[in-house]
Formats: sequence, structure tokens, C-alpha cells
Amino acid sequence: MGMQFTTEDQPDLTLPEDTFFKAQLIEIKPKEIEWNDRKSGEHKQKTLLEWWWEVKSDDQYNGRKIKGECEARLTNHPNNRFHNWSEALLQREIPAGMGIDTDDLVGLMAEITVRWEPDKKDPSKKYERLDEVTPVTAGFAMSDEPPF
Repeated sequence: MGMQFTTEDQPDLTLPEDTFFKAQLIEIKPKEIEWNDRKSGEHKQKTLLEWWWEVKSDDQYNGRKIKGECEARLTNHPNNRFHNWSEALLQREIPAGMGIDTDDLVGLMAEITVRWEPDKKDPSKKYERLDEVTPVTAGFAMSDEPPF
């Protein structure tokens, strides 16, 4: 006797852009990348950090995992994601000379947004990428727009 199945409506779990989600940092792990420089032909490599976040919400996005990447260098340059994301998680400024242990960041909460990036080989596919990380703000619900 065969089993009968009914097609279920599968919700679109792609996170919308420009929407803040409360998320917990669940892991930071190093990732080595290598490439050949197009001009010099020189073999190069560097270490990136993969930041894995889990959405904590009371809707269908709860439990979604989002990856962000940054260089494994902590500087006070305004575009240094390691520095900016760490400040958002710690909810304070990180002065020059201060060290950070990534284990101290794992488990902390922040508000994140995502942006969609088209696949280089197949533009019909899009990937979610971590965009902004901001401190958790009190006073507005997770799905509300921030008050500014």
C-alpha cells in the first residue's frame, strides 16, 4: 500500500533586505583563501573570518543562519567590519590597542540586516549576505522599523 502525501505551501524564507532582525552570533571561524594576482601572477593568501549568526525572532525566520565575512584584521578604520561588528555586539567603543578574543563575542546579540548578492555564474540565483550589524536597541519590536 502506497503512502499519500499532500503538497505543502513552502514559505519563502529568504530574509528581506533593509529589515532589522535580532540575531545571535553563534560562531566565528577562520577561512583561508588563496588566489593568483592577475597582474603579477604572484600566489597570495589571506585569512578571513566567517561570522555565523542565527536569527532570533517570533516569525518564520527564527533559526535562520546567516554568514558574514571580514578580514582577520582588527583596525580602527571606519570600514573595518571586524571592529564595527565587535563594537555593535559589545555595545561600546573599542579603543586602539584593545585586544578582542572572538570567544568573548560568540553568544552575544545584535541587530542585523542582509543584502542579496547575485551569483556570478548564474545571475538568476541570489545569496543572502550579512550587511549591517548594529547594537540591539531597546524600545522597538523586532519587526518594526528603527526609530530614525
